Amino acid sequence: MSLQAPSANPPKAQGERQRRVRWHRHRARDVSAVAAAGAGRGVILIGRLVATVTGLVVLLIVLAIVLRDAGANPHNTIVKGVHKGAHFFAGPFDGLFTFRGHPKKELSIDWGVGALIYLIAGAIIAGWLQSAGITSLFAGRRAARV
Repeated sequence: MSLQAPSANPPKAQGERQRRVRWHRHRARDVSAVAAAGAGRGVILIGRLVATVTGLVVLLIVLAIVLRDAGANPHNTIVKGVHKGAHFFAGPFDGLFTFRGHPKKELSIDWGVGALIYLIAGAIIAGWLQSAGITSLFAGRRAARV
């Protein structure tokens, strides 16, 4: 007969508990990886949205420049709407350059500079957001592999 006290956890139960603890650790790592990957996808989506909106704003400004230079009827509803929309975004660039006797040229240069600045700023911001999202996405994948 053995005088050894019975253990609280038989050996089989201890091995099972260790497996459960390991499983929970892996599961927590997997959940954090999924969260990081989801955040990365969201940031990439926001970057794409910024790029799309920037492209639409630049397109509106360029369309207004083309309509003005082509001599479109300024009393037409569509032309007036495009011009007002472009003025909303490119208005701060009015008067940047002055050309005597060439108001169309002045508007084209001013708003063209505005469109270029919007394009560059939008590309920088969208690129930064997308690279941050990709970094987060790969960080989540690395965490899932470990």
